[in-house]
Amino acid sequence: MTKANIFIVGAGPVGLTAALELSRRGHCIRIIDKEADFTPVAQSRALGVNNRTLQLLKPSGVSDRLIGSGNKMSEIRLLNEKEECVLKFDFQNAGTFFPFMLVVPQGTTERLLAEALRGYDVEVEHNTKLVEANDDPLNPSVAIAHPDGVETVSPDFLIGADGAGSKVRREFGFTFDGEGYPGEFGLVDIEPAEPIDASIGVVRFLEKGMIGALPLSDRLVRYVSSRPDVSNVLPKDLNIKSVVWQSTFNVSFRHVKQMQKGAVFLAGDAAHIHSPVGGRGMNLGIEDACWLAWAIDEGRHSEYSSLRLPKVKKVIAQTRQQTDGLVKMNFATRFLRDHLAGKLLKIPMFKRAAIARIIGLDTDDPPWIDD
Repeated sequence: MTKANIFIVGAGPVGLTAALELSRRGHCIRIIDKEADFTPVAQSRALGVNNRTLQLLKPSGVSDRLIGSGNKMSEIRLLNEKEECVLKFDFQNAGTFFPFMLVVPQGTTERLLAEALRGYDVEVEHNTKLVEANDDPLNPSVAIAHPDGVETVSPDFLIGADGAGSKVRREFGFTFDGEGYPGEFGLVDIEPAEPIDASIGVVRFLEKGMIGALPLSDRLVRYVSSRPDVSNVLPKDLNIKSVVWQSTFNVSFRHVKQMQKGAVFLAGDAAHIHSPVGGRGMNLGIEDACWLAWAIDEGRHSEYSSLRLPKVKKVIAQTRQQTDGLVKMNFATRFLRDHLAGKLLKIPMFKRAAIARIIGLDTDDPPWIDD
């Protein structure tokens, strides 16, 4: 197709991926972000980079850079309330593209994507925000404010990758139905006094809720809990050298009814949000961006919503089920976890399905990549 002028709002991992994938296909890209810089590496919420994302970012060369910058977590263990290991997921012999789940701070991911994007002479325009739009999705026009004033932009295509509070979504009247999840979650980044085995992630079930440990390195671990008082439910044998960062957050499950209107598209958190359980959020958004870039380049952009929305709904439903399973344990679910799940995972079909879901390979294979 004729190469298009494409305007992207939001320079997080999703917007940057869309810009990169469209640029390497020869389209003219402009990308803005209201923040002054990328996400601080020490305050990155999204950490897990799954197999699907590494597969999708391989053609641009970003996967190799991510692997060189991240921690390879090759095993996840689930411990019950008695600290007994009841389930174990080993990626090393699972027949995957990459025998690990990669752990990389979101801030690092953004900087590596932006570095690759500069290879196509595209720079993120920071301190620039969308002010208003013309509410005409067939011929979108937006006013943006930047340090030099206000400017009107009328692109061929407009992509909203501007997060859960998306201005693009609101300006063009997309619905965002769903509900908040009860309770507040907590996270804390801990520097342990002694090096740890960074190849193993651990999920611990508590009498009320859960806490998961995601190693960024052998010297830094992210703990995420379904309880806001995460510091009070850390493992008893954890010897802490320092607390690097701590925060709380709320969870919602929402998605748009359609991911596009005319020449306006939504991707990532602008189109769908869910809990961090399973680590699918950023990865699903990067998947959106790659499919959208391919669809635009193939002249199939009108199919974007039908290509992506069923997968989005599927992942949201699975994530809601997983979140409930981790947070709302009862006698029946504990019995299933402790006595039946391990036996099911010994059956090859169930094991393959479980591993595929964890590493993101339970969605459609990208038709533009031969593996």
